[in-house]
Amino acid sequence: MPSVKGIDEEAPKQESRRQRAARQTRQRILSAAHDLFVEQGYATTTIQQIAERADVAWQTVYSVFGNKVAILSNAFDVTVAGDDDPVRVMDRPFAQTIRETTDVDTKIRLHAEHMRETYARIAGITGVIEAAAGADPEIAALWQKLQDQRRYGMGHAASDILQAARAAGRSIRVTDERAGDVLWFLTGPWAYRALITDRGWTLDEYEDWMARTTTDQFFG
Repeated sequence: MPSVKGIDEEAPKQESRRQRAARQTRQRILSAAHDLFVEQGYATTTIQQIAERADVAWQTVYSVFGNKVAILSNAFDVTVAGDDDPVRVMDRPFAQTIRETTDVDTKIRLHAEHMRETYARIAGITGVIEAAAGADPEIAALWQKLQDQRRYGMGHAASDILQAARAAGRSIRVTDERAGDVLWFLTGPWAYRALITDRGWTLDEYEDWMARTTTDQFFG
């Protein structure tokens, strides 16, 4: 019989294995859901289809997420971040790098680069949410929440840019609030879709347009 100490030492390892297995299951479900939502839309995708693609039981999908709206919301969050680590976007290294950059033009360029990388990942799932919002009140509420969160984030980014500009003695033509509105509009899914998807711009062109337009709108 193992000693009490032996049992106590083994328990954390067993718990760690269970946590890893649960995380892997969650990842498979979200990956499967993301792909299905983008391929065939929100309304058409079923929990059973998600379960089959993730190679889990449909009961597992429900036990992990509760409903399809929650799956969509979590799939979006993971896609925005690029992983499922429980770290806010604004607390991630790239965000810290942008905040710590003192040169205004470099800060704007880094922000445009970040938005380019982000939209290359999230364009598909964003389109799914936007399309479903017109027919589903719960998705409409999710869409509005995401837009509110994006406006909050762009407000902080704009204020950060203007603060650096003031320190550098740049001539500023907008208030912090208006600057946040400008970034919110420029970084909207409509701009990415119109320029990249509809007009065939390259990602380099999109990034350059965002940086140049931000500069033109902010500074006299």
